[in-house]
Amino acid sequence: MIIDELISYIEPEAGDQVVKDIRIGLGYTCVELSGGGCGLAYTFRRDTGHTCSVLGTAGTLLGMPAAEMLTWAKSDYRIRAALGLATINALMNRETGDMTRANVADALKLQDQDTFGMVGAFRPILMQIRSSVGKIYVFEEEIEEDSGFYPSEDIPSYLPNCDVIVLTATSLINHTIDSILEHCRGAREVCLTGPSTPMCPSVFSRHGVTLLAGSIVTRPDLALEIVSQGGGTRNLRPAIEHVLQQTR
Repeated sequence: MIIDELISYIEPEAGDQVVKDIRIGLGYTCVELSGGGCGLAYTFRRDTGHTCSVLGTAGTLLGMPAAEMLTWAKSDYRIRAALGLATINALMNRETGDMTRANVADALKLQDQDTFGMVGAFRPILMQIRSSVGKIYVFEEEIEEDSGFYPSEDIPSYLPNCDVIVLTATSLINHTIDSILEHCRGAREVCLTGPSTPMCPSVFSRHGVTLLAGSIVTRPDLALEIVSQGGGTRNLRPAIEHVLQQTR
């Protein structure tokens, strides 16, 4: 599984670092480590259950070894998985010379005749590309009435026909990314996007991902504050930098 590859890749970077701070917000989960790194991952708030406690170990997590928490990314409980992925991102997502800040749609080099696929609706990207491609397929787990989106069950039928695909990094949290990428092999471009994205070309290039569109937390204190107040991607803009990285 890709998540196992990411853990194996980044685990040596954990060293003796420990968890310095954690916020599980309504929009994102944020983990800050003692080494200064800070990472984000999406919060699946509908999967937190119906009790007053969503994490039985709450109150004991500060000081936990980062090497231990990053393995939580493999958990089937999405709150634990988000904490694990945020820890991976805290270790992984640092500025490198091959990162850019170009527009995602421009980086994809779309063509008029392209069939475009999107797993997880990114409406800002959709607004930009609607007039730039031919057919568009958007897949969601939960379909809004009259949205025109397709249920995730239809991915095997339509995604293999797409030339360019944008895939949400939340697929790492719900562990669907491996099965989704199996249906992306015919695509010219495959982009993994969102603040949950680990910027790790060496892993994702092996699975056909050509572009990573993620975030680097530049102001950890502010990011923690925004997340704890229920902030989403737009609210986080003063605390993060959106970056692009080609994998090949």
